[in-house]
Amino acid sequence: MDLGISGKVALVTGGSKGIGRRISEMLGAEGCKVVVAAREQAAIDATVDAIRATGGKAIGVAGDLTEVGNYAAAVEVAKSAFGPPEIAIYNMLAPKPGAFSDLDDDDFRLAYHLVHVCYMNMVRAVLPGMKDAGWGRVVTVGSGTAKSPLRTTPFFSYVLANATRPGAIGLNKTLAGDYGRFGITFNTIGVGAIVTEQSTEWLNARAAESGRSFDDIMHEFFANNPLNRPGKVDEVASLALFLCSQGSGFTTGETILCDGGQVEGLL
Repeated sequence: MDLGISGKVALVTGGSKGIGRRISEMLGAEGCKVVVAAREQAAIDATVDAIRATGGKAIGVAGDLTEVGNYAAAVEVAKSAFGPPEIAIYNMLAPKPGAFSDLDDDDFRLAYHLVHVCYMNMVRAVLPGMKDAGWGRVVTVGSGTAKSPLRTTPFFSYVLANATRPGAIGLNKTLAGDYGRFGITFNTIGVGAIVTEQSTEWLNARAAESGRSFDDIMHEFFANNPLNRPGKVDEVASLALFLCSQGSGFTTGETILCDGGQVEGLL
């Protein structure tokens, strides 16, 4: 299926591992010119090499994306190599898990910074080029907690995500209304329990702390979704690619769940 985005410049933040890497690879396979922005040079190089090995075009930008100035810097690198990004994927570290009693003010500030401030700076960096092009796709890899808070269990607590994610979809809804006339769409993917390097490390740590097996902790991780399994990075990346496509042009301001049915709300 031709998504109509061949030749588009795509910036993927957190694009070297897990969901971000798979989105980078799939955008490259669609003919996009991919800019992989992440922290670790070795992981960036591996992703860029994988895209190029299949005939795609890609470059990497290494930097700490919790530093807001690095978004504008990444866009400048993209412009020098390929042109202004017309597609931007915001895929950053999730707010850390933890019970309310274990979190301090700095934890809340960092969560707000990751979910809101860094995202705003990416949007500020890519908007001028998208407005000039009269076309743009901005996709956030977010969380189902944007739709409905996840309850605390003996081993998992999502206070920071529950507190910050809903505001992010309010911002995206506003941006969708403000910039739709320029042909720019803003959408969020609300992911659930997805197996990635990050989630596997986190689950292993929980297993070690609790003395339970990894399989037990993994089952608790995804036990409350009707499909009774964790999701795959390809399943998230495929949805992301649709939201980047020409065919998604009438979809904006939405949060679309990719969580195996975990969130039970109607809206």
